[in-house]
Amino acid sequence: MIEIAIPALVASLKVGWMGAGVAVAVALAIPGAASAQEVAATGTSAAVKPGAPIVAEPADRLLKEMGAYIGSAEKFTFHADITFDQVLPSGQKVQFSAAEEVALERPGNLYVEWDGDLGARQFWYDGKRMTLRDPATPFYASEAAPPEIDGMLDKLIAEMNFSPPLVDFLYRDPYKAVRENMQYGLDLGQHDVAGRACRTLAFVEKDIDWQIWIENGVQPTPCKLVITYKTQHSQPQFTAVFSDWDFDPHIAISMFAPELPAGSEQIPFATVAANK
Repeated sequence: MIEIAIPALVASLKVGWMGAGVAVAVALAIPGAASAQEVAATGTSAAVKPGAPIVAEPADRLLKEMGAYIGSAEKFTFHADITFDQVLPSGQKVQFSAAEEVALERPGNLYVEWDGDLGARQFWYDGKRMTLRDPATPFYASEAAPPEIDGMLDKLIAEMNFSPPLVDFLYRDPYKAVRENMQYGLDLGQHDVAGRACRTLAFVEKDIDWQIWIENGVQPTPCKLVITYKTQHSQPQFTAVFSDWDFDPHIAISMFAPELPAGSEQIPFATVAANK
């Protein structure tokens, strides 16, 4: 399952600044009665056990290639322009924007910066501690962490009920992180995203539908991600358009050290995460 979190909003293919808790996530309408036809058309074996996932082989293969490429990288940076919906008590769906910067260096360095309409967050991890700051307040949270990124993220999600935005792409095995809950998957062909030639894949899970565009060529990186939370009222969506992937960046070690203004006050993670 993919998740993505935002200040005052949570989008889950894992989307996490655990804020006001509104869930966001591509309605693919693949009727159950048509499943055998879809499988035959995409080359996936029709001899599928009842309830078993039906994922077209080309879609599964490309998703696995993307995961292997990102997961094998010892360091990378990327930028994402994000839009997400929030459903008001009146039922009206409104859209907000944000930008995210990520710098990762294995085994134990990560920096994530989120700046959007509903607030900002900074997250640092240096192989020893994880630190979260809300720049609009004097507060921050800091906690001891395992020495590698995967273990740190597992602890952050399981014990703090919090995850950085687009967290699945930060694991050593992004494919494993997103493959578990799939019910259907299709290869929708070639499309353009901001001048990049990308392959479009679409997947169905129980509670969400999601679509990912993956760049053709030697660097199969995500170009775009759309998540629809189909069980949520008005089916809000989360969209991320990726750019500036760099797999040989010069990252100053100081980037992974928290920058805390004088007078900052430490509080528990749960308080920081729910602050907005």
